[in-house]
Amino acid sequence: MEYNAAKLGQILCEKGLIADEQLQEILESQKTDNRRLGEILLDRGLIDENVLAETLAQVFQIPYVDLSATVLDPEVVAKIPHDLLQEYNVIPISATELRITVATNNPLDVNALQDIQVKSGLMVTPVMASRRDIEQAIQEYVDGVHGGQARSSGSGPAQKKNLSDQTVIEMVDAIIRRAIKEKASDIHFEPLKSKMRVRFRINGVLYERDSINQDLQRNCISRIKIISGLDVAESRRPQDGRANFSVSGQQFDLRISTLPNLNGENLVMRLLNKSFMGQSFDKLGMDAQQTELINGFVSKPYGLMLVTGPTGAGKTTTLYSMMNQLNNSEKSIVTVEDPVEYELAGINQTSTNKHIGYTFANAIRHILRHDPDIIMIGEIRDQETAEIAIRAALTGHLVLSTMHTNTAAGAITRMMEMDIEPFLISSALNGIIAQRLVRRLCDKCKKEHTADIETEKKINQYIPFDESSMLAHPVGCPACANTGYEGRVGLYEVLKVDEEVRRMIVKGADERDIVKYCVSQGMKQLQMSGIQKVVNKETEFNETIHSVFID
Repeated sequence: MEYNAAKLGQILCEKGLIADEQLQEILESQKTDNRRLGEILLDRGLIDENVLAETLAQVFQIPYVDLSATVLDPEVVAKIPHDLLQEYNVIPISATELRITVATNNPLDVNALQDIQVKSGLMVTPVMASRRDIEQAIQEYVDGVHGGQARSSGSGPAQKKNLSDQTVIEMVDAIIRRAIKEKASDIHFEPLKSKMRVRFRINGVLYERDSINQDLQRNCISRIKIISGLDVAESRRPQDGRANFSVSGQQFDLRISTLPNLNGENLVMRLLNKSFMGQSFDKLGMDAQQTELINGFVSKPYGLMLVTGPTGAGKTTTLYSMMNQLNNSEKSIVTVEDPVEYELAGINQTSTNKHIGYTFANAIRHILRHDPDIIMIGEIRDQETAEIAIRAALTGHLVLSTMHTNTAAGAITRMMEMDIEPFLISSALNGIIAQRLVRRLCDKCKKEHTADIETEKKINQYIPFDESSMLAHPVGCPACANTGYEGRVGLYEVLKVDEEVRRMIVKGADERDIVKYCVSQGMKQLQMSGIQKVVNKETEFNETIHSVFID
């Protein structure tokens, strides 16, 4: 088995992944650069590790394995000593009585294959995988070992002390890594009478994932408090903190909150993936028409833009996507939040503190003295904040904020209930978005099915649909942690405040009349958005019913 750089380059060119000119330039540079072709391609960002591994598998004529979609058996992994796994960056994926199949990113390393054969007593069959996937698989195996120790600990004082001193850090890190891999948004550490229960919130639903021995729960909470800058000695009052965590080059912000309960301290850790904050509107789930409307709202130099919906509807993510689009060196953007969820480079962010009287309203007053172009207010909760936000919108600032209302038009009614003058509301508002989140079906395992008669009738109220059309339902596979769902997608209702809507607001028109007019102008209500995603097989019908009311 030989490494043929020309063959690797030829295959990459044939696949259209690199140009012939790029290949020739790199091959020429190898006269002074002793690195392999693959390493140079990775360093220049021309291909990613999985593409390189898959292509090298063709060069070496051995199978390629996608470890991210492979479930490893701990008993098989244990056949090779842990020090060899890390030294040679390999991971066994299957074994028989005579042979073990090992994933490697360097099948030319004969010494590694010989050592593995000697240590395991089995013939070795190499398969190709990316370095990154192998490293992650090894870490997950180690995490599983530590997790097992944590669950089974406590058989004696000496063992308890040993585990407390040596495995708590690894145990906590293992739990966080597992939560990140399963794309959880929150981790719940809940002390019960006999153990500490660990649950992950995945796509809005809580799943029990682990348990920690009662003897270690205090150490576990203390470890998290230390990394988030909380008072370890204080367990009688709630505390809030922040921390950072890195996995496979991805940066996560952790928001930690503690709460005393009967059995100790309850702790919730929110995982904030920085890669989500800059998603485009279409990736969030908006259609082309809605995207065009929102781009029009945020392109205006002043006015008020509201995002509405219940807690957990994804309002903050939508606001951050808007700010990411608006963020440039020519504009001053200032946010006031409770608390700051994501840290954005180039944006001035401040957090409220009610204990010292630093409320949303007070913060906005000070922000206006800092010459902002755009102001983001975490939430409009009361009349004072609403009045100052509208005043800022009317004096040349673009103001983005959220409200807790069920519909877009409901935000207008809510501000009127706050005793805001209708003419101020009509003058300030640019547009309103109402939104919900539904779980997105996993593309790798979802199955098509025909709709029952009742479902067909309900869909036909919104979109033409016949019995020959297919829907989809969840199944579950390793890629989606056997939940059947992979992430969430937004349902949106975008209300454009045009001259007629302004006139209706000033006249005190009923919310239903405003909705009726906007629908006549092409506004898609939340129900329509949900049904469209059901028909597109992005989600299932029951998910939509749970998120938006459908008769």
